[in-house]
Amino acid sequence: MSKSNPEEESAIEQSEAGKWKPLNREQALAARDFSRSEEIFIDHNGQVNEILYSILTPLGYQVYLSTQKLQHIEKHPIAVKHKNDVVYILSNPDLVTLNPEFPNVHIFYKSFSGNLLLAVPVHIKNDVRFMATMYRAPYIKGLKQNRLLPDEFLYLRGGFKWKKWK
Repeated sequence: MSKSNPEEESAIEQSEAGKWKPLNREQALAARDFSRSEEIFIDHNGQVNEILYSILTPLGYQVYLSTQKLQHIEKHPIAVKHKNDVVYILSNPDLVTLNPEFPNVHIFYKSFSGNLLLAVPVHIKNDVRFMATMYRAPYIKGLKQNRLLPDEFLYLRGGFKWKKWK
């Protein structure tokens, strides 16, 4: 393995080891796994998707990103500006919660500049976890209505001020 780029090397080591650790944007891009590229899966709406790549999350599983789902992000004007951050959000979220309406859906949240919260829902079907979309979230889903409690968070990055988004 080349020692020319230490950040890229650490991302590759993470991918090879299959163990999660926080990554910056560049490391997250370098850590994408293309081993199942071009495989097909059927999403929660019954639509055919082609895998582009996957990324390891802090919950220890891979999330698959497809051409179709990345194109879907373009329907969300704020999110489309952060389309290139999807891998970063999944690999280094501020918070991961269950969706209180659909408990098998995990929502990955990331705050940008303290005033923008993006949400990336991850669905599972036939043992494939995939990104469904990305959108601007005005709040953390379920907190305000007490359908989600802080002790039910699946992952919380130290220092993230989640109460701001209640």
